[in-house]
This record gives sequence, structure tokens and C-alpha cells, in this order.
Amino acid sequence: MSMNKFMHPRNIYRQKPDFKALVKQCPELTAVTTVDLNGRLKLDYKDKKALQLLTTCLLKRDFGLQIDLPPDKLVPTLPLRLNYILWLEDLEDALGWKSRPEVRGLDIGCGASCIYPLLGVVHSKHRWRMVGLELLEDSVMAARKNVEGNSLQEYIDVVQQESEDGSILKDFMGEKERFDFCMCNPPFFDDHDGAVHENRTSQRKEPPNASTGSDKELRIEGGELRFLERIIDESLELKERITVYTSMIGHKKNFEEILRIMKRRSISNVTTTRFCQGNTTRWGIAWSFSSAALLANVPDRFEQESSNRKSVGKPLEGKILSLEDVENFDSAQTNLLSVLKSLDLQINPLKGETEHMWELVAQDNTWSHQRRKRREAKRKLSPGSENRNNQERELDGASNSDGTPSKKLKSEQSCCEPVLKAVLCLKSKEGGYYLGLSYLSGIAGKDALNQILQFVKNNICS
Repeated sequence: MSMNKFMHPRNIYRQKPDFKALVKQCPELTAVTTVDLNGRLKLDYKDKKALQLLTTCLLKRDFGLQIDLPPDKLVPTLPLRLNYILWLEDLEDALGWKSRPEVRGLDIGCGASCIYPLLGVVHSKHRWRMVGLELLEDSVMAARKNVEGNSLQEYIDVVQQESEDGSILKDFMGEKERFDFCMCNPPFFDDHDGAVHENRTSQRKEPPNASTGSDKELRIEGGELRFLERIIDESLELKERITVYTSMIGHKKNFEEILRIMKRRSISNVTTTRFCQGNTTRWGIAWSFSSAALLANVPDRFEQESSNRKSVGKPLEGKILSLEDVENFDSAQTNLLSVLKSLDLQINPLKGETEHMWELVAQDNTWSHQRRKRREAKRKLSPGSENRNNQERELDGASNSDGTPSKKLKSEQSCCEPVLKAVLCLKSKEGGYYLGLSYLSGIAGKDALNQILQFVKNNICS
């Protein structure tokens, strides 16, 4: 499903490009476009060369930027990158920075394209002064070439990242460097993952776009979660030397974990958003230690757009029991609540309602990957595993000896925003008992309702 309707309202790519007009301006696109039966020009997004040409043409037409994209490097998708830049501009506006003649930013891992510094400087009308920090030597050379090719050396410095202890920011910052903000689009994948571009399941559709980028751009030890956790820990030392720290996050489960890490580190001045474009959603997070940067004032454009489009529709509904399966309605309700209790969900009765309704609050996603969790539980109960289990519990504090969540884990979950809030309704109709679920809020999204309904169907006892 296209997410363009939830793009930042100032994003010029909310509407798909007019390829006929674009081909007239960039005749080289004719080599990678076809004409369908209705006479419309179409681009093959699975062709890496087509993506490169499209990106370079759009940058030239819309921003006046001439960029050389090496064939083996990541091709930046402009709608996503522009969404990030526009969010930073919202941050500027909310914090009163728009009146400044100059704002200084740091891009952690600018890549060969140097796309964020280039877009930031041009879009801010040369108010931003950017430093692009890059680890790969060939990407540093390519990024500098792109800066020089657009005569923006006065506004953008590309710096080779060198660190003996594996630090991301500390060594570069030294004792004097200061920035208004930093930004980051970390490598998504862990070095120990399988093939970077393979599907998670055989049922999942192939991505609509060609995969681009080298392994060194896409992989890092611990993946984006550990990379961003290191930035968070270094920010605790650097504090206000960078006024606002920001990053993009590629996986929802990592976004949820980063919020927990923030809570565990007692970082409370935090704001988040979503970057929606095409068939892709990414998450943005910003945090600060400065009392002059109250991030609660930064508008969340995604929430505004989704609120404007929100309509009251029918809840997700499914049959969970037949009338013959249980004696009466009370028995059906007892069985339902027993299944939900096994997921460690908070179920609150809604008083004053004519039907049997509850509010569901989930602090964590406990309904996914149940088979894997059962296998892990069996492994931990196998002979000779007791010592290892004790060590694991000491390290992560995840569970008690009976397998129930520990107080430490529960306290960590309780301090986080719920991943899901929903309303549940149990009805008797059409020869059975039906469970209805209505989404209220939470980063787990509406997909979680389908997953919970399926879990109940699979586990409810007649």
C-alpha cells in the first residue's frame, strides 16, 4: 500500500513524477523507460541503472545538484531523504533556529553521494553548514567530488572517520567541536545476518525497487540497533556539545528497543516521527540534553496527517468459537481472557458499556514468533541447561526461574510508551462468538490486531 499520503506535507514527491516531462528534460532516461498499452511511460524500478539515472535527473531538475553516483554504492531514495530534511527543518522552526543566519549540522556516514549535506545546504538556502563524516575511503573521495562539483566547499566538509577504539563521535569531536544537530542513517544489517536482500519469509513480496549498496554500507557489527546504542552512550558523555541528536531507524522492532534504551539511560527529552513514502516506512528519533531544546514542541507531521485522514470504520472481527464449543457466553469470555492473559497483556474492562468490551494495553510485542519462543523455552529446559539459564537471567534479567517476566523487565516495560492500545469486544451472533478489535494507537500498528486475532483463534480452548 502506498504511504505517499502520509508523506511530509512539504515533500515535493507526494505526487509521482511526470515521466513524460522528465524524459524531455533528461533524454538519457529513454534508455530505461518503456511505454505501456495506454501510452504511459514506465520506469523499471528493479533496474539499478534506472534508479541511478532517475535520482541524478531529479536532483538536477528539482535542486540544481549535479551528482555522480558510483555504480557499486548506495543509490539514495529522494522522497525518504527529503522527509528527513523536512523533519529537521520542523525541528529548527520549533526550537527557534530559523532566525539564525547559520545552523551547523553533522551527518554520520554521509556516503559516496553526500546526499544529506547537499540537500540540507540547498534546501535551507545555504543557511546550514554541514560536516559529512565517512569511514570508507573511496566513499570519502566520491563525496568530496560531489561537493566540489556543486561548488559547495564553503558549506560542506567531508571528513574521513578514524577511530582506534571504535567510537563514532567522541574521537572526531575532540575537545572543541560543537554542532546544533547531528543526523544518521545507520547500516541496517548485522554482520552475522544472512543475505542482506533475502526475504524474511517465502510469502513476503519481493521489494519493488532494486537493491543497491555495498555490504560495507549496509552491514555493521550488531546492525543499526547496536550502532545507534553506541551513539546514545557517547551522547551521554558529549551532552550539549551537540544540541540535538537525531537518527533514522529502519526496523520497527529496533525502534521499539531504542525507546526502551532511552528510558533505561534516563533520557527523557525525546521526540519521534515516521517517514512514509511509497511502500516504505522508516522511523525518526531525536533526543537532547539541552533545556533550551524542548523536543515536545516539535510537531509530528505523521501523526497530524494520519489524524486528518482517520475515520471511524468497522473493527477487525473474527469468529473464535462456535456456540457448540462452550456452554454459554460467560464461558467464552473466560476462555478469551485466559488466552489474552498468556500474552502478558493489560486488559481493562470498559465500564458503562452495553457489550463486553475491554481496553488492551501492550507494553511489548508478545504475540509474534510464538513458535520460536516455545523452541527457546524447551531448549532452556533441556538437561544440563540450568547453569546456562541462570547465567542468562543474571545477564539480561529477563525472567525468573518459573519463566515469568522479572520485576526488572516489567519495570523497564512500564516506563515505555505502549506498543499497542486497542479496544476488544466479544459478541455472540450468527452461530458463534466473535472477537472485534479496534486500533487506538501504538507503533505496533493495525497489523498487530490481525496477529492477535490469529493467536486467539489458534490457542482458544473449546
